[in-house]
Amino acid sequence: MDFNDPLPAGLLVRGHRDDVAAEFAAIALMQPVDTVSGGVACAPRAAPELARRGIAECRLPMAPLASPPGWPDPPSLTVGAWYLRSPDHLPPPTGFRELVQVPGEGFGAWPHPTTLMCLSAIEVLNDEPAIDVGCGSGLLSQAWAMLRGPVVALDVDPRAVAHATASLAHAHPRYPITIVQAPLTRVLASARAPTFLANVPPIAHAEILRVLPAGARTIVVSGVRSVDSAPTAAAYAAAGFTGSAPTSLDGWNCWILSRN
Repeated sequence: MDFNDPLPAGLLVRGHRDDVAAEFAAIALMQPVDTVSGGVACAPRAAPELARRGIAECRLPMAPLASPPGWPDPPSLTVGAWYLRSPDHLPPPTGFRELVQVPGEGFGAWPHPTTLMCLSAIEVLNDEPAIDVGCGSGLLSQAWAMLRGPVVALDVDPRAVAHATASLAHAHPRYPITIVQAPLTRVLASARAPTFLANVPPIAHAEILRVLPAGARTIVVSGVRSVDSAPTAAAYAAAGFTGSAPTSLDGWNCWILSRN
């Protein structure tokens, strides 16, 4: 299939199970919705830009389908070993960890650069309880509970809490997720988790530092533009946190910071 051809309503990617698993990063971009005889049925028009990329990258043969096999939303894609999908997408093959999101108003359902950097940070942290401050759609909470341990997903916005709750109903984390709607100042001061995820704006970081308990040892700090990052970095340093240089992506920063 030529990359410049109009996208068909549906697309059959031909291959056996092992072939599909080997090419799944590309197939995920084509919006896979069903396993059918001979391969996987995809709905490329649900996310045209991603689908064109997947078509260009996939090494398996493809054939158009006359009708769309579905219209999944939000779109699917892989980020390293993470597979972000809606409940209407095909589950992943062995080797991928899924994060399930439904449409909603919480931040993070579609992977913002800060979300992507936080997912990478979670890969290298220790297995222990955590609090996801300003959890938005709950995507980072799902990732933590899939890989690291139990997590409290905290947000003051009822729309974010509703979004995270609805998404969690379709997810299968290894560890429990407790979703809490409350101001961060009410929860953090008495929190006992050693690790915090904070993908929030600079003003929220200032509030976090004001009430962060002494037992907080590690925090993933993101949601800060690179050009505006110096005051946030300095505030965490003044609170005793240290770490390596930040990761940067598309003008945003992310730090993994710790203190004794």
